[in-house]
Amino acid sequence: MPTQQLIVATQRTNATQHDLWRYAVILPFDMESGTMGFIMNQNVANLGHADVTALYKVGTVPQSRIWCGGPQMTERCTVLHSADYANKDTRPVSDQASVTFNRKIMTDINTGQGPRHYKIMLGFCQWESGQLDAELTRGIWHQTDWRASVWSSYKRKDKMWRRIIQSESTTASQQFIDTVWGASA
Repeated sequence: MPTQQLIVATQRTNATQHDLWRYAVILPFDMESGTMGFIMNQNVANLGHADVTALYKVGTVPQSRIWCGGPQMTERCTVLHSADYANKDTRPVSDQASVTFNRKIMTDINTGQGPRHYKIMLGFCQWESGQLDAELTRGIWHQTDWRASVWSSYKRKDKMWRRIIQSESTTASQQFIDTVWGASA
């Protein structure tokens, strides 16, 4: 899977009973053992920055929303951030994003020396090797190009999803119109 891609929930995903996946926008990236990813639009409603600071012992967490990265290892706090920042524990996941797993990033964010964009994530998504490709083939997810709007902090998780879907439909409509006009010329 190209690292400049996002996956978004489809009708098949949204038909599930598990609300975590409904309207999900995920930044996936390949790992040695499969694919890992972070849900970019699911905030954690019952924990704030002070709670995460106390519970996760990751240093003072900046005053910002806390995001549910996925159902795997929710006891782990990770900072997903723009690629304009790096320290010794930073791992790039795409041209636009990196992850960092240490306290220094919290200090750097709090002192204005951190990344321009970031999301504090609890947990992550994980697929076995080939699993996500199979789910894409079955239409469970829709692959789309990277959008900087994933750094946005919408109150409702469906808002980011809807904006991406609307953009996709506008692009597809324009391509169809171009094809029709190009065919008749």
